Amino acid sequence: MKDSKLFIAGIVAFALALGVILGNFCSKNSACCCQKADMSQCMRQGMTPPPPPGPHGDFHKDHRPHGDFHKGHKHKGHMNPEVIDSLLQVTPEQKAALDANRAKGDSIFKELRKQKHDAEKALGEALESGDQAATENAKAKVLDADKALLEHRINGVQSLAKVLSKEQLEKFNQFRKERMKEFKDRRKKGPQE
Repeated sequence: MKDSKLFIAGIVAFALALGVILGNFCSKNSACCCQKADMSQCMRQGMTPPPPPGPHGDFHKDHRPHGDFHKGHKHKGHMNPEVIDSLLQVTPEQKAALDANRAKGDSIFKELRKQKHDAEKALGEALESGDQAATENAKAKVLDADKALLEHRINGVQSLAKVLSKEQLEKFNQFRKERMKEFKDRRKKGPQE
């Protein structure tokens, strides 16, 4: 009898300790400047706070601090290269070319997104300081970053057109349009219950 009480007390103590450890770990890792009562840190960095939680819970279960760019995280809306390659029935040569284009394009895109993030942060700081010259300079850098991202997108589409046949390209464009329509429909409907 005494051993069973001791065993149960040990389990309860273990559960409480585990709860405290996990609670501290989760609260430290999910901290975001926008969760604080004072949103000035977000505004100073040129960022907007996340929307408040809706009726179905938090807006994004995997929310990370701003600027993280979701390292290693695949969004549900992104097209899976294996699915696309299968859908288009690419040849081994086309697959090699597409994989090379994707790798190069992803590294360029990552760098361009970092440049845009830095430019937007500088714009936020310039706006906060009230310095008109710094604001104009930062504005020009944001516009340059947007232009570079647009050029990268155009180059990506053009390189894709060089690899795929006309029929494959038509099938890809149709698939992309369907995905965009599904995405827009999901956004209109809001969170699913």
